[in-house]
Amino acid sequence: MPALWCGFLVCLFGLTGDESQAADAQRVRIACLGDSITQGARVDEETQSYPSRLQELLGDRYEVGNFGVGGATLLRSGRPNIWSKLDEVTSFNPHGVIISLGTNDTVDGNRGNWSRIRRFEPDCLELLATLLALPAQPQIWLCGPTSMVLETPDLSEDRRANLEERRPRLEQLRAVLRRTVETFDHPRVHFLDLGPVLHGQPELLTKEDGVHPNVEGYLAIARNVTQAVRKGYQDQWPEEKVDHWHGYRRHHFMVAGQSAWVVRPLKAAPNRPWIWRARFPGFHAEMDLQMIGHGFHVAYVDVAGLYGNARAMEIGDALYTRLTQDHQLSPTPVLEGVSRGGLFVYHWAARHPESVSAIYCDTPVCDPRSWPGGRGSGIGSPGDWNRFMEVNQLKSDQMDTFEPETFEKAAVIAGARIPVMHVISENDTVVPPSENTLVLKTRLEALGHGMELIRVPFGTEPSHGHHFTHPEPDRVVRFMLNHAK
Repeated sequence: MPALWCGFLVCLFGLTGDESQAADAQRVRIACLGDSITQGARVDEETQSYPSRLQELLGDRYEVGNFGVGGATLLRSGRPNIWSKLDEVTSFNPHGVIISLGTNDTVDGNRGNWSRIRRFEPDCLELLATLLALPAQPQIWLCGPTSMVLETPDLSEDRRANLEERRPRLEQLRAVLRRTVETFDHPRVHFLDLGPVLHGQPELLTKEDGVHPNVEGYLAIARNVTQAVRKGYQDQWPEEKVDHWHGYRRHHFMVAGQSAWVVRPLKAAPNRPWIWRARFPGFHAEMDLQMIGHGFHVAYVDVAGLYGNARAMEIGDALYTRLTQDHQLSPTPVLEGVSRGGLFVYHWAARHPESVSAIYCDTPVCDPRSWPGGRGSGIGSPGDWNRFMEVNQLKSDQMDTFEPETFEKAAVIAGARIPVMHVISENDTVVPPSENTLVLKTRLEALGHGMELIRVPFGTEPSHGHHFTHPEPDRVVRFMLNHAK
């Protein structure tokens, strides 16, 4: 993978000075090559062209360059042509190129493009070879041009006759472009047909025109291109720091100022499902290993010392957005929380119940008064209790009326019908089940929702009953597979 991909997933939040400049350099650069439809004719080019809307949709981690030329052809003999922009594109050194040409190549008469159309395919092949040789080794999307729409209101007779003559030519070129990609057969070259975006939808075209989109039409094009770009880069992970986890590649990166990582399966399952681990990602990881074998990604972000507070939720939201948008992972991960990770899992699920397939927790903290507070039968952790109070901006006199969010928001989990499974040990005096899991189970059941429960009679003595050999990892795997959306 090219060096320019190093740090591909570097965090862009809150950077200043040299760090901000470095982040700018690590953005994914997308060059849009094309004619007036790329340039943004009939609308404000700076804010309403499809490249400008593409920039909005892709977000700050991408940099989109508009290299559209009004009237441009793909033919080198055409005037003007897109070849005049190659020096600028080379300086931009894109990671991706969107080529949308062909409409002006259908023009004959004084311009004579159609009379020289036999050069269209050879020139197209030369353009692809030239762009593939750029240093950043870009992905290339060769687009079937947008349709000419004769149903557009207020077309003049001359305009209609012109489009009727050229429209069959445009369809021929669309077929040539598709065939070119198929015969070129290069892993970095893809065909993206933009014809259906405007076809039969005159409401997306500029009146009296029939070729150029209006504001809504340009947005529709940008949405289609956005989907293609995101899919094209979904498996482009940072190579700056990679290690191996049980034989699988684990990519480390930063998100919202915190360290994070993703373990990739050899082949992603359909819809790209994933497990989101919260805290102690190496503990009882045998289920995760099996899930990776089933094509799941496994992700983790460090929210240590935050105990599911508002800042932890912000970090979680940033990771979720990064993985679902940039890497097209499923919008409904399985949440997996170990011990204090239960606070993160349930707090995030309560805020985003529609974005959770299932919840699996291992001896989870549900009530911080139990752990780290030690206000019940558990041994507690004074240091963690002080940190919990500090990061949540709580005072001791507030704890008499404190309602743990996990219990308070049980109705949200039940209402969303999120499948839940816990494993507990009966003699756990660190996170006593009677003050945590069993209270939540009772509340869910009172709301008409259940919890699958795996009970272990005895945890180890050194861990005060909190650790044990997992008795039924295959049952957990079946639970995740059955409920992952």
